[in-house]
Amino acid sequence: MTKYLLKGGTIATCIQGSKDARVHKADVLIEGNIITRIEENIAPASGVEVVDCHNKWITPGFVDTHRHVFMTVLRANHCDWLLTEYLPEEVGIGQLAGCLDALHNGVTTILDHYHAALTPAHADAALKATVESGARVIWAPARQSQPTEIFPLEFGKEAETAAWQHKKLAEWGSNGGNLRPDGRVTLGLGYDVISNGPVSAHQEFLAYARANNVKIFTAHVVQGPTILRWRDAGVLGPDVVFSHCNVLAERTAPDDEMWKALKDSGATIGATPEDEMGMAHGNPVEHEALKRGVKCGLGIDCTSINSGDIFTQMRTGLQWARAHDHERIRLNKVTPPFHNKYNSVDAFRLGTLGGAEALNLAHLIGSVEVGKRADLVIFDADSVNLGGADDPIAGVVFHASSEDVDAVFVDGEIVKKDGKLVRDWAPVAKELRKMADAIRKRWPADVLEARWKKWYDANGAPDLTSI
Repeated sequence: MTKYLLKGGTIATCIQGSKDARVHKADVLIEGNIITRIEENIAPASGVEVVDCHNKWITPGFVDTHRHVFMTVLRANHCDWLLTEYLPEEVGIGQLAGCLDALHNGVTTILDHYHAALTPAHADAALKATVESGARVIWAPARQSQPTEIFPLEFGKEAETAAWQHKKLAEWGSNGGNLRPDGRVTLGLGYDVISNGPVSAHQEFLAYARANNVKIFTAHVVQGPTILRWRDAGVLGPDVVFSHCNVLAERTAPDDEMWKALKDSGATIGATPEDEMGMAHGNPVEHEALKRGVKCGLGIDCTSINSGDIFTQMRTGLQWARAHDHERIRLNKVTPPFHNKYNSVDAFRLGTLGGAEALNLAHLIGSVEVGKRADLVIFDADSVNLGGADDPIAGVVFHASSEDVDAVFVDGEIVKKDGKLVRDWAPVAKELRKMADAIRKRWPADVLEARWKKWYDANGAPDLTSI
């Protein structure tokens, strides 16, 4: 059993069962994959590797509640709608690079809405890379087929795709839903098709998935009625994570039926404020969700078009919530003094314990507490970004980046050390570049632009009220 003693650091963590955070000096003993002691001045025993954490902060690993991991292969060339053109090996390297990108940024747990399960070979390539990466992942292949034609839009392989996905679901779930022997990768299901066809077919498939150990279901909600469709079908529950949910920002009534459906069922939200604002989904809802008693965490969405870290999500969401609250104060002519309604602890909780709660993993991860899995991040508090900061939580939320992440543990395993990934990144980067260049060669920017213009001229802006 591998043992580590993180010695001399400052722990910054939220506390399970509380809205409070705690910052304190203590050593952390890791035995195997479990945090077994948190005390000051733990004496190192024989066989324990000591990690010097003086002038360093120890936090929980960050939890990403919504990411399309494989899309790392599409950085700066977003052609997601051409999924029929991806090869299994392209999906595989995107998946591996995406998981390593997350780990580099201190993101130790990911809900991966994997929507490139075009064939069994595509799914197998992505799953193999996920397992190999060392990240903690709920791998959620999407129950959908992809277009076989764009003009006109056709899905010519739906029956074939549904059949093999149905069969593979039983195979993937056969070991209690554990896709890696140590349980670090577990089975989820992306399910954005509930508006298609008879409700009975969805009820049957979702019951089948639950019987085959699917741990988490995830679906996109932007400005559409998807939450109510799940509710009315009787399939909504605490194992459902809706990404975005920007439609809720305009539903301010205390007894709004969408908010009530979430709270009553225990379903949760994976908010991605940077992506949502950049893609004009609508206003972020994560802080409102917590106010209403709906569990919520943060996510990245697509690293093809935005950053891959939770730091950006925490500060973007917090600053938007503060600006919105200040506007309320201005319009209502509130007389000073007044204070910020939301603070860095709120954002930090969303990025750590809140995300763990949203994924039903708070009993295992999300805080630095005895008995939990050793998913931890160590920050260099003397770095250029963090030097001089006296509040680790505010420092992490407002100032940190990947360069400040000195070390990362997942399930007691060191995956980043001395500021660098343990996995050699150079060959991964070489393969990633090769595959990305191949995609760009097949689909040059001018061709993509022409096809998008043709689509836009024929169909107009995307109808977000249907999603």
